[in-house]
Amino acid sequence: MTGATTERPRMLDGIMKKPRAWHGPDVADEEFIVPLTPECLAELDGVVAEQRKAPVPTLILVPDHFELSACRRLMQGVKRQLDDGLGFVILDRLPVDRWEQQELIDVYWLLGSLLEPPVAQEWSGKMIYDVRYDGQAYTADTREALTPEGLDMHNDSSMGEAPANYLSLLCLQTAREGGKSSLSSAYAAHNHVLQQHPEVLQRLYEPFYRDKRDYQAANANNWWPVFAVENGGLRIRFNAKIIKRGYEKTGRHLDDAGRAAVDLVNSFLTDPAHRHDFFMERGQIQILNNRTIVHGRTPYVDFDEPEKRRHLVRLWMRAGDRRQFRG
Repeated sequence: MTGATTERPRMLDGIMKKPRAWHGPDVADEEFIVPLTPECLAELDGVVAEQRKAPVPTLILVPDHFELSACRRLMQGVKRQLDDGLGFVILDRLPVDRWEQQELIDVYWLLGSLLEPPVAQEWSGKMIYDVRYDGQAYTADTREALTPEGLDMHNDSSMGEAPANYLSLLCLQTAREGGKSSLSSAYAAHNHVLQQHPEVLQRLYEPFYRDKRDYQAANANNWWPVFAVENGGLRIRFNAKIIKRGYEKTGRHLDDAGRAAVDLVNSFLTDPAHRHDFFMERGQIQILNNRTIVHGRTPYVDFDEPEKRRHLVRLWMRAGDRRQFRG
């Protein structure tokens, strides 16, 4: 497979408006912060009580085994916001001082399961991922989420054969300093290219090679376009660093048009005029539509005490196919 195609790909026509295409400074807190209702929290207290009485492993917990009607209604509204609104929400919040860490994760798993089934995040089958720096040395090949370095704007598993539809992060501990989250809208980026640089758009719908990571299947396909039409809407697979490293490490040639297109999108997504930046707080859950929202993070300085270090717990959700991870 090469980075270019001879057939014109199907492309999204027209300009998308808010709420799906947005610019960070124009987004207000009340548009994306979703309070956990007293009824929902009461149901989750019931889950915790049941787990204390007769615990089972998180991975076999399913919503149908508990009374979660209020939570189900809440998460149906969340899904509408993810699919048809801004594309992200903050659930505010789980009672981190009342429940034990494992109880928080159990409840978090059930809430995520009300969106779509949680799926593996590594070829090894890891389902629940701790986003945490343990203080050890790391290299350029270390999975970036496990370092205190900043994260470039990206989708999770942008090189993957079946990326998550939704990504969630539960905040258990915050860093001593830094670690701000950033989000940008793929629809807004697409609008910008279509309006300001239409000659670049087709190249973004053609494949780019991505860096092969050690948590992928060895024979996974790593050629994907940045933009694609999916179910009548847009899907973005973006990580400028992963694209450029893929070509550099394998000796492949990234064509000039492709490099310019990637730089253009990256410049738009990282521009404060288009990003929405915020700090997560303990107990909050950030949920993103991984098809249409890119995210990043500023560097952070952590506490010396291991129990105080920044700690997020990540889930990937995806319905409609296998729960395994290959990409």
